[in-house]
Amino acid sequence: MTAQRPIRIAFCHYTADVCGGSDRSLFDLVTHLDRERFALHVILKTGDPLADAYREAGCTVAEIPFVPPRRALEWGKLLAFFGFFWPHVLRIVWTLLRWRIDLVHVNTINNLQGAVAARLACRPLVWHVRELVPQSRADGVLRKAVALLATRVVANSPAVAATLTESGDRVHTILNGIDLTEYPETVPGGPSRFSGQPRIVCVGRQEPWKGQHVLVEALPAVFAAHPQARCWFVGGGAVNKPDYAPGLVARCEALGVTGQVSFTGIRHDIPAILGESAILVLPSVTPEPFGRTLVEGMAAGCAVVATAAGGPLDIVEPGVSGVLVTPDNPDALSDAVNGLLNDPQGAEAMGVAGQRRARQCFSLDRLVAEMAELFTNVYTRSFPKAT
Repeated sequence: MTAQRPIRIAFCHYTADVCGGSDRSLFDLVTHLDRERFALHVILKTGDPLADAYREAGCTVAEIPFVPPRRALEWGKLLAFFGFFWPHVLRIVWTLLRWRIDLVHVNTINNLQGAVAARLACRPLVWHVRELVPQSRADGVLRKAVALLATRVVANSPAVAATLTESGDRVHTILNGIDLTEYPETVPGGPSRFSGQPRIVCVGRQEPWKGQHVLVEALPAVFAAHPQARCWFVGGGAVNKPDYAPGLVARCEALGVTGQVSFTGIRHDIPAILGESAILVLPSVTPEPFGRTLVEGMAAGCAVVATAAGGPLDIVEPGVSGVLVTPDNPDALSDAVNGLLNDPQGAEAMGVAGQRRARQCFSLDRLVAEMAELFTNVYTRSFPKAT
């Protein structure tokens, strides 16, 4: 199929979190699509830290002060969501029509405003779901909205796809991908990451479900066996959980491990940090929808440890490219980390195997190609006379 002109796509994203995996994954996708095939427009929440980067990449950008949906009974925030819902929907509709958009992509299941606007504007909708949706009444409404409104649904892992049964065969599983050019291949015979002060690293937004507190509880046993080891927590605290990150620091002080632990805050040199780390830990206490940082650690050649639930089950080959442990279990986590530190050669071989798997299965090029094919198919089916 040869289009007469590039397909005009509007990507709508309602959060504004520079640390968020969904934010970074969307940015990577949009900025790597073929500009000869697609004209790229982005609708973001006002103040999105990536807005200027999208503009610099040549995208047309509009910013709208989105209010996200709320699951908790926070009445002020719920009233704000419902009060601004239709004004924001209509503003998106006007933007889609002004840009003469052919197809709309909404990012994350919570983006109701963008999804409703796409249907009101009579534009085909690709709804990219990146969350494992709990079986609650409120989340059931979101799943039904996806089934009702979406032309196609993209799930970023088989675990996510399994929760979207209401959408039937419109669900397509397209695994996340990362830019592997940022992660050089491990050089055989290079210096060992396990010599000196081997670094354990945990990368991600600090909030309870991500389980950083489980790793903190595991550290005394790790440091008792390997006093030379160090642990870095990389990332900022969640805006809606302001007490969690300070609580991690306080707990480290109470456990007497402060001298061996660093809280770096938000960093923009993640590939470099991972390239110098021995072990990456993803200690989530509830299932990860995918586990982007896990793939990043594998791509960097780290030995990885993750909880055996959700996305990591599809990413890690247990005992080959990583170690999986039961969730919310500090003892299991410390045993896994100590096992790797006790066997540096085996751990380094695991890092090499993980790097190989990341390159084979989780490249950004593969993701972009699959999404481009899906966008083209949706457009072709929706506008057969235009092709």
